[in-house]
Amino acid sequence: MSKKRSIVVVSYMKNTLHTLLKQLNEIGLMEHFDIEGVTVEQLETSIIKRNALVLVSSEIVYTMVKPYLDEETPYIITTRTINYANLREILEIPKGTRAYLVSDLKQSAEETISILEETGIELELVPYYPQKRADESISIAITPGEPQFVPKTVTKTINIGSRLIDISTLIEIFNFFQISPFSAKAHLSARFMQSVIHFSKELSNEIFRSTLLQKSLDSIVQNIDDAVLVYNTENEIEVLNKAAMDYLNLSSQVQKQNINIMNPLYYQTIKNLSVGQENFVEINDITFYMRKKRIMVDDQIYSTLIIFREARDYQKIEHDFRFKAKQKNSMARYRFDDIKTASVPVLEMIKVAGRLAKSDSTILILGETGTGKEVLAQAIHQESPRKYETFVGVNFAAISESLMESELFGYEPGSFTGARKRGHIGLFEQAHLGSIFLDEIGDAAPVIQNRLLRVLQERQIMRLGGDMIIPLDVRVIAATNKNLKKLIEEGLFREDLYYRLNVLPLKLLPLRERKKDISLLIHLFSKEFQEKLGREPLVFTKEALSYCENYYWPGNVRELRNVVEYVAHISGDKVYKEELPIYDDGPVDFNTIETNRELEMIKTQFVEKGFTEEMLMILKYLNEAHVLSAGRFSLLNHLLEEGYMFSEQQLRYRMKILHDYGLITTQRGRSGSQITGKGTKFLESYEILL
Repeated sequence: MSKKRSIVVVSYMKNTLHTLLKQLNEIGLMEHFDIEGVTVEQLETSIIKRNALVLVSSEIVYTMVKPYLDEETPYIITTRTINYANLREILEIPKGTRAYLVSDLKQSAEETISILEETGIELELVPYYPQKRADESISIAITPGEPQFVPKTVTKTINIGSRLIDISTLIEIFNFFQISPFSAKAHLSARFMQSVIHFSKELSNEIFRSTLLQKSLDSIVQNIDDAVLVYNTENEIEVLNKAAMDYLNLSSQVQKQNINIMNPLYYQTIKNLSVGQENFVEINDITFYMRKKRIMVDDQIYSTLIIFREARDYQKIEHDFRFKAKQKNSMARYRFDDIKTASVPVLEMIKVAGRLAKSDSTILILGETGTGKEVLAQAIHQESPRKYETFVGVNFAAISESLMESELFGYEPGSFTGARKRGHIGLFEQAHLGSIFLDEIGDAAPVIQNRLLRVLQERQIMRLGGDMIIPLDVRVIAATNKNLKKLIEEGLFREDLYYRLNVLPLKLLPLRERKKDISLLIHLFSKEFQEKLGREPLVFTKEALSYCENYYWPGNVRELRNVVEYVAHISGDKVYKEELPIYDDGPVDFNTIETNRELEMIKTQFVEKGFTEEMLMILKYLNEAHVLSAGRFSLLNHLLEEGYMFSEQQLRYRMKILHDYGLITTQRGRSGSQITGKGTKFLESYEILL
């Protein structure tokens, strides 16, 4: 029996070594060779067997291994590939997402990125390795078996396992020992391909199921009567059914083209549509019912859906349109999915509200001004069995006491001076079979409180000047921003009315108690005003966003929307905290804003030239407390110590750029170079600009 040949596998990390040895065993190489493994650290105490073939895990590891090898020791530097069986979770990440590729060494991370890109993974992968500073905006990390190096700022880690030895290296091993890798005895190619085939079969099944689903969805979209248009955040058309093609006079070949290719009348109308609301618009003398919805993925806008149809096409929409044109506040426009939130308490409240909507009991909504009490009331109506009936809203703070009684309960002809000859149907009668929303109920006058109590008890009314009892079937939803219990103590609100209203209470949190929603709402409002104003995307700097998150927001969501609308009119691409109308550190300093924009331009120039880190290192050195000024020689030595290898001429070029931008001053002789106030400002704001 012939003696087995020896192979020694050397890697930097223990988990990598374990993976490689396991792979060689599964492929069957241990049937032909004696295989052992060591890490670089273990080489100091281990002796490599004579005539053994050394299998080194990477080029950079070979530089560490080389001092331990004799000149005649044979070695092979492995070509490694990813474990395709572990790619499924990566395929679920949306295309274009920024994610870290985490490894122990920079070279290893870059190699893995290249392999994934060659595989067709369409992500923006950023190499990350120990000692590199984390970017908090990146929340996903992919790692080949080295999760211990993932930064703490990452919220989701996908471990695809250590990279495997490529078949080309395995063939090289067999050829080195003069064994045919494709012989019946070796079975190398068959064994190597098993895992790939297994993954391919699973992926094929996924693709088959996804294809069927896609075809089903396409069929549904193409066969519905409504016109459907979907465009992405780049305003590129993603989906367009036949009905939409006919209205917009477009062909099926317009996918991925900008929506501005459509008829200007339709384009402007779609741009100006209110999000999440029922809109009736006229284009070329045709009345359309249109609805715009944002499609959200992970709290980010993924695309926009437009559904539209001629109002005359179906009876309900035509009826709603006529009713809306004649009667103000008679239609519920909002649904629960129009309440955008990432706050767990608010999500729980919405679940409770959905259950309460199924009953006919009175609901009392408590919340500060601007928290969205009417939006919630309309959503409850839309979720109730009465959703196809009228929704009537009345604001007790907006109608005078003298008119309120007649508005609520109506009146008979000739009841009082100035009354209509035919009388008037009150809001309670208009809401029959539907819902009535009594907003700001805490402002109701005592006489109105008395009448309301009777209506809630008896479910019947009598018009002013009339003598006929009118029975009612109506769902009552009340709301207030006042403390009703305190009003009861002060004698301003009836206690029995309070308990009639407070059957099913719901509380809306103020915006300051749901800080997670602030950035989400800013993003949604920014997109809305970007489209309405036809402007470039609006991005809040970290300072502006932080200021908003820590602001008290007495006007809540309504105030936040006003703030975004204001900056959408006055700001450039970036919104600085000094531009916020809520900023309370004095008047807006437009000089500061212009300086920030100039620093942002400088940062962009540095990134394009590719030496941002070097520029920052120079500025940081000059900004040190003990360094008043420095010559090129001391700067060069400092940069060399920090690992930046370039010549005096290269340093001179970088210093000239810093001087030209006004970040440093340079003088001849011993005075050397000094950082300017602008340079200090650049250092302080660099994190914000990133």
